[in-house]
Amino acid sequence: MFTSVVINEWRNLLAERSFLVLALVFAMLLGFGIYNGASWIKERSEKSSALLVAQKEDLADKKKKTAEGFEGSFEPGNFVPNPADPYTIGMSLQYAVLPFTPAAIFAVGQSDVLPIDAGVTISTLQRTISDKEIGENPLSFLAGRFDLAFVIIYLLPLFILALSFNILSGERESGILQILLSQPLTLRGLLTAKVTAQFGFIYILVTFVTLAGLLISGVSLFAEGFLLRALLWLALVFAYTLVWFAIAVFINSFGFSSATNAVACSAVWLVLVLVLPSLLNIVVSAVYPVPPRSELVAAERSVNLDMRKDGKRLLSEHYQDHPELMPKSEKPDLDDFGLAFVYVQREMKKRVDEVQERFNQQLAKQQELVGNLRYLSPAIIAGEATNDIAGTGLNRHKHFRTQVKEFDRSWGEFFVPKIYRLEKLSVEDFDKIPRFEYEEEPVSEVSTRVGLGILALLLMSAGLMFISFGKLNKYRLDK
Repeated sequence: MFTSVVINEWRNLLAERSFLVLALVFAMLLGFGIYNGASWIKERSEKSSALLVAQKEDLADKKKKTAEGFEGSFEPGNFVPNPADPYTIGMSLQYAVLPFTPAAIFAVGQSDVLPIDAGVTISTLQRTISDKEIGENPLSFLAGRFDLAFVIIYLLPLFILALSFNILSGERESGILQILLSQPLTLRGLLTAKVTAQFGFIYILVTFVTLAGLLISGVSLFAEGFLLRALLWLALVFAYTLVWFAIAVFINSFGFSSATNAVACSAVWLVLVLVLPSLLNIVVSAVYPVPPRSELVAAERSVNLDMRKDGKRLLSEHYQDHPELMPKSEKPDLDDFGLAFVYVQREMKKRVDEVQERFNQQLAKQQELVGNLRYLSPAIIAGEATNDIAGTGLNRHKHFRTQVKEFDRSWGEFFVPKIYRLEKLSVEDFDKIPRFEYEEEPVSEVSTRVGLGILALLLMSAGLMFISFGKLNKYRLDK
């Protein structure tokens, strides 16, 4: 009997023209979300690749000129610095790029507001990345770009509720419910069969359209790590879809009219998907505010040193404190403006790093608070988990920033001593210049975070279903 109800429900759905139109529109939105997300990922990837190619070619050109003995040009109007000068390369902006995962097509996530490339130099120029980072918190731009994640998190619940808001009340108001229950079928069995039919239809639709979209977009399904992330995504969509059906069943269990159920479903969607995330955004910002951008400027200005006036004294004290940096072949010119500039820039960098570290600490506290409060809304759980699966969330970006900081340290340690020692780079030194290679975070950590979110959604669904089935004992079969 259960199977017959499921098949009959599918027939009714396919015979309903309004449902077919709604399903078609939703499928088109899914497809457009995939296309839009894939276009964004491709555009950003191409820009990052262009940066790295240009950077690699520039270093190769300097290495070649150094091997040829070229020492620069000082002709008026045609100044070319010495390619072997560590100051020239050390002060140039070197990019560390966060590559997209193969599953990035699932969600643009925070990648449109947090930089996927960071500039590193011995001066303070790398802090331009803070212009985008500071002031953002883990739930800023929650809606984000129109991508697959947006369709799933925001529009899928509307599609589910539009389909199931009258899953019981509609049958009761049409007088069919009593006829169905005159068969060897309980109210719980009928409700389970109808939910199973509707859930199966929607889940298959989402899975099929997503798979087709991935293939059309040229995503390699067998790329390293993709299959595991794809399985996590399918499990997440399964749990997220189930929780919204559980909400619809819970509302129907009160025995309200279909009109009342529709209003209640709309209100629940509004609260759980829009209101609660916005309120959490405000709470997080209020409890753990991040340092304002103005503190970065103040940190730089706090190094109130006149390089022309104090440069000789500063360099003299610096060489006294660090005798290992004293040139071996000649005495340094303490009036050298360039050396004084490097010293002042390094001092500014220390002050700015202090502000940046406070920002990172506040960001970590915000993330921890969001992790504790995310269970208030299934939309927040799904959003965080989707970004984790796609590799476009704050957790992976934090992992990236940690590696950038290490790259920044190694870059300074390589060039600054050579600058103070007045050394030139040899051809062999070019092969020793630090290069940034992103080391992916362990997949086990991603799986654990996402798994907790999926488990929470399943527990929500089970709890709502348990309460709803208990209330069915008092459900009125008449209007």
